[in-house]
Amino acid sequence: MYMGRLFMFNSDYHTAFTRARMPRALEVYSNSNGFTHIARTPKGLWGWGTNGRSQLGFRSAFDQFVDPTRLNFPSCPNIAELEASLPPWEKHGMVTGVSIMSGQTFILTPADTVMAGYEARSFTGRVERENRHRFHPVAVPSGFVPDHIMHVVSLFTATVILSMGDRQMISGGNECGQLGLGHDDEMSGFVDLPFGVDRIITSADEFTVFLGGRQLLFAGKVTRHIAQSGLLPGKRRDYKCLTPTPLRFPERVKGFWGDYDRMVWVTEGVTHYYEDENRTMVPIEATAFNVEDPLRFRDSTGQWFKVVGESDGVAELVECEVPIRREDIIPVDFDPSPQS
Repeated sequence: MYMGRLFMFNSDYHTAFTRARMPRALEVYSNSNGFTHIARTPKGLWGWGTNGRSQLGFRSAFDQFVDPTRLNFPSCPNIAELEASLPPWEKHGMVTGVSIMSGQTFILTPADTVMAGYEARSFTGRVERENRHRFHPVAVPSGFVPDHIMHVVSLFTATVILSMGDRQMISGGNECGQLGLGHDDEMSGFVDLPFGVDRIITSADEFTVFLGGRQLLFAGKVTRHIAQSGLLPGKRRDYKCLTPTPLRFPERVKGFWGDYDRMVWVTEGVTHYYEDENRTMVPIEATAFNVEDPLRFRDSTGQWFKVVGESDGVAELVECEVPIRREDIIPVDFDPSPQS
């Protein structure tokens, strides 16, 4: 983007940078892999890139690159009315937030919050089959106009929290009770969140880890690596935590990361790494790691180390180059859990 003008280059489709055929962009929102984009412009919203899940609110071929296209909202009468009421060069004023994750898009406006893409039914309720590709209003109580969104997507599911001041509402995949609502029923819209959440740390298909206050809260199915870690005393593998259960750490925790088969947490001078049932103790306070062999960790100075062996349960490290793929460990800060 240069002075609001967008120039595009993709070697699969172009041979040089070309000016995007769209109005001047004020802000560009992109998904985490950088393949789907939405621009907020004075003449409305424009989207381009990949659209295989209809996350731009219209149909296109799964592998088709979509050129910049004006987004519209034929199934969202409140949004259409709001947009029509704005002057021709102030259409950007209808948008208060956009979140694009994987194959899902949420757009926040003063009139409605709308959504398009993968697994939309959990957020919008049922819609007509012929219109499933469009944007639809999410199902929230009357008068609930969110000003903030938390949106985390894993391979097969998503967890979304909408906030309006101090009030929070949640929806997403819940077949393992991973929303922490006390049940594992299918969702068809947003419901009040019965506990406070500052951040969704992990949404990993079968479970979710929330940061609430100064503790990490676990909800969903206890997988092998979590059962093996001992952070949920008394909870065996495959047990369902239908209500949020604090992870119990014996030491002060400075960083955390987790997904469906790995978990990492950082304590004083040590990084604890679990993959399935295998535990690795790494003698540095890591800020990032890679998920491929050989296992590598970055320290607080930015230097990377790879694991070359183990002695007395502690990893042996040597300096190495920066890996291509890496995951940042999320900084947290909370004290040890009371031990019974």
